[in-house]
Amino acid sequence: MIAGALAVVVALASSAAILAPTAQPAVSAQATWSMVPLVKDVNSDGVIDGDGGVPKSGSSSRFPSKTFVGEGNRVAQPNERLISGALSWYLNDAGYPVRLDACASRGTDHRWIVDGTVGAWSILKKTKCATTIDLQEGAHNVTLEVRQGSKTARRNFPVDVRNILMVALGDSYASGEGNPRNVNAWMQSGGSFDAYWDDNACHRSVLGGPARAALALERATSATSVTLVDVACSGATVEQGVLGPQAGAAGLSQIEQVRRIIGGRAIDAVTLSVGGNDVGFGAMLETCLLRLDCPLIRATSGVLAAYPTVQHGVQARTGMLPALYSRIAGCLGGTACVLNGDGTDTPLVLSPGAPVVPMLYPDITRSASGASCQVFAMTQSDFTWARSSMLVPQPGASVTYTKSNGANITLPLPSGSLNGQVQATAGLGWRPATGTWEASGSSPIGHGICAGSQAWAFDVTAALLGQPSAAFHPNPVGQEQVSAALAAAVAAALPPA
Repeated sequence: MIAGALAVVVALASSAAILAPTAQPAVSAQATWSMVPLVKDVNSDGVIDGDGGVPKSGSSSRFPSKTFVGEGNRVAQPNERLISGALSWYLNDAGYPVRLDACASRGTDHRWIVDGTVGAWSILKKTKCATTIDLQEGAHNVTLEVRQGSKTARRNFPVDVRNILMVALGDSYASGEGNPRNVNAWMQSGGSFDAYWDDNACHRSVLGGPARAALALERATSATSVTLVDVACSGATVEQGVLGPQAGAAGLSQIEQVRRIIGGRAIDAVTLSVGGNDVGFGAMLETCLLRLDCPLIRATSGVLAAYPTVQHGVQARTGMLPALYSRIAGCLGGTACVLNGDGTDTPLVLSPGAPVVPMLYPDITRSASGASCQVFAMTQSDFTWARSSMLVPQPGASVTYTKSNGANITLPLPSGSLNGQVQATAGLGWRPATGTWEASGSSPIGHGICAGSQAWAFDVTAALLGQPSAAFHPNPVGQEQVSAALAAAVAAALPPA
């Protein structure tokens, strides 16, 4: 009798459980926010996609179409150039895009209240649970309201809008020389090809170190976005490039180009690679590749030809760098900006604590075993001298040079080295990126032009394979190393969020 009664009770309880209405979920307001990426990589291939047009076909092939489509439509496409070769995305006076996300909320409708401005109610479902609005940099108060019937849930939270306006200045080591977008197609087969640059005159490419560093910074956190302004140009010197017009470039100094693009906006970070052309790096190579005992003879071309020997010229021009770097500093948040050596302009505005990050040049002189390279007439002793006089940050007072007849002589280094002068810009308050040198010059494994599979730079055969300007410049692997060093240096130097 008792067992039968229990069975009836259990059955009734089970039926009640089945028939009872399912509890409705409580109304809840769950919100997140993030900065919308402005350095865009639409197809996640590690390359910035801009809004400057894309070849109609074959953008990654040896011969891309010479007809470009999609320029200026405010929609980034895979393999699309930067805007005019300079901007990764649009600078907007309305502010920077911020994504407000209510997708984890529960209810039928939702709305946003931003700094007291109440938005309209909108249906809450998977396809309509997030929105993007433009907000000025700085702190904002945001409230999410979610309703269902007579019930409303609210969530208040702060939004700190932060965009890093990053400017890239400098020479071929900043522009990405040797690395057009279709470089891999050329490396696989060599021969003739139509290089696809973001800027043809400057051989500027988003495969260059600064552009790749900007993308790395963009991907590092959703709390900030990055806007890149890249005006670096192959062949640039301080006076003909950074501070003055450069033949074949935009007709303006890089400082003036930046001002034309950003107006009076404050810059949050500057990367810089300049000085190699000022001290005659190219002229030294042209002489040493074809002539014996090159440090002891007059240069065959370029800025060093005005000096009695290559050695004298390199040291004399290295000694000029501190004054030149000081002039650049005057244009980057300084008190006076002297352009072309004969006039003044208003300095660019830098945000409080904004770092200027000059890059030490990588070591391209050693084989995988760490020994000095030897190419054409340029002997191991020539490479050792070039490494000490240009690349070793603290080379000592002199370097021993072995002449072609076997005799050793001592060559003084009164001005130190190019990289030493770059490192000394710390005295200007700059934050030198030393990782470019450390990864290649301080490593027991060399990564120079003669390092084979370990090489981070193109050798002289690039000229024979269709890219003469690529020789002695970082190859794609080298550019990855440069970008990693730059991104780390910029991130470490930026003021805390």
